[in-house]
Amino acid sequence: MRDTFVKTLLEAAKKDRNIILMTGDLGYGVLDTFEKELPGQFINSGVNEQAMMGMAAGYASTGKRVFVYSIANFPTLRCLEQIRNDVCLMNNPVVVVSVGAGYGYGNQGYTHHALEDIAILRALPNMEVIVPADPAETAQLTLSIIASKRPTYLRLGKSGEPAIHTTAPKVSHGVINEVCPGKSGTLIFAGSVGTVAVAAAKELAGQGLSVAVASMPFVSTIDMSYLKKALAKGPVIVIEEHSYRGGVGAAVLEAVNAANLQGAIGLIAADQNNLSQIGDQNFLRAVNGINVENIIKKFNALVAN
Repeated sequence: MRDTFVKTLLEAAKKDRNIILMTGDLGYGVLDTFEKELPGQFINSGVNEQAMMGMAAGYASTGKRVFVYSIANFPTLRCLEQIRNDVCLMNNPVVVVSVGAGYGYGNQGYTHHALEDIAILRALPNMEVIVPADPAETAQLTLSIIASKRPTYLRLGKSGEPAIHTTAPKVSHGVINEVCPGKSGTLIFAGSVGTVAVAAAKELAGQGLSVAVASMPFVSTIDMSYLKKALAKGPVIVIEEHSYRGGVGAAVLEAVNAANLQGAIGLIAADQNNLSQIGDQNFLRAVNGINVENIIKKFNALVAN
């Protein structure tokens, strides 16, 4: 996702001189080509995320489309006040881009685990939260974000995420992209955990359960017509690499409650009682039950009830 984002942004920036990419002294290798080809549209502000976000808001207020790029928690939690006051409250079109979301930098420890970012940023006024599933969604959503001209949080995986979509994904506002159809229920996911959802659906198919799998890249705006149809079919499980508190699953529950919809909903997310755990992404997912076995267990329990 990371490489796809940078390549897509570079091609767009060649055609639009108002696009600026800012980074907080990282991304070497990944951002080198952008800096080399468009030095006048690239800014390395150094390790000072608060100042960087203030600078981004200033540029955006003059008509620039600014993308601020850094690792997971650094462009979000470290400069939250500047995002709230300078970007969101002023409705400046800054795009906060985090890479290595969730457990993408798992071996670096909890300081690099991004598990609260969705909850915090979706609470801010005017902020759109977008979580692509794979490189194809990332490319299309990046172009959509450029055109939207509103404060946006783009949450990306680290690198090497496999393709989930076999056809071009839709990126209309609030869309939920169905990856594969099903009649017995639905697994809705956000982000790179789509591989886990697809694997779980295949296992459930072996049990005779036809389960749909769908990517939900828009967290702030939700396709209620899709949710209504999904709940009518059977249980819905929302899967994310984020805390249970305030994340994608919580957003779905809020939307379902507001619309007075009925149905069985289960959540698969990170348990913040496991803060001391360190390991790679797959290990930390398993420790927190973000795996095939736990999805199947929860789905079967909902079916039984």
